[in-house]
Order: sequence, then structure tokens, then C-alpha cells
Amino acid sequence: MTSSIGWILIVSGLLTALGGLVALVAPKFQLRTTYGVENPGGAAVFLIQHWGVLILAVGCLIIYSAYDPAIRVPVLIVAIAEKVAIGWFVFFGPLPRTTGMTVTAVGDGIFAILYVLYLVG
Repeated sequence: MTSSIGWILIVSGLLTALGGLVALVAPKFQLRTTYGVENPGGAAVFLIQHWGVLILAVGCLIIYSAYDPAIRVPVLIVAIAEKVAIGWFVFFGPLPRTTGMTVTAVGDGIFAILYVLYLVG
């Protein structure tokens, strides 16, 4: 796992950052395609954009941690928490689950498992 962690962090960080970037610059698209929200109000757009900034930042930190092992452990702990949280909200939260939400949660779950395996290995 240690020998593969660099490319795992780069790929997972790019995908995470891309998801955040889409939410930031195209919030209505993100809400429609991922969450099935057709006519979001101003508060929903605001919150998805703010969420996008946070996810973009986490993705960038994951990528950076591929090149700086000194920050890797705290970054991966935060990334695990974020990815487990989205999975929890998708599978146990109040919103009806969409395909986009399921794909996001499963993908993030896989990355979280890989991060945990790296940290415990």
C-alpha cells in the first residue's frame, strides 16, 4: 500500500477537487445531477457553493499530501471524516437517494477505506 499511496492520493484528490469545483462554479448543475434538485432556492445554491469550496480544499490537500508525507496523516484523517460523513448522509440521511449520490458515496467510501488501510499499515 505504501508504494501505491502517491498515485492513489493524486487520483482521489483530483476527483475530490473536481467534485468541489463543479459545486462551486455550477451549483445548480451539481444539485440537479447529483441530488435531483430541479429548482434550488438561493440558500441551497449558497450552501452547495460553500460546500464546493470546502471539498475543493480537501481535494487539494489530498493531492499536496502525496508530495509531502509530513502532512499526510492529518490530511487523511480529515479526508476520511469527510468521506465517511457523505456516505453516512447519503445512506442514512433524510434525502431520497439518487444514483449520483450513491456513486459519490461509494467512491468516497472506497477512498476512505484505502486511506485507513494506508494509515494502519
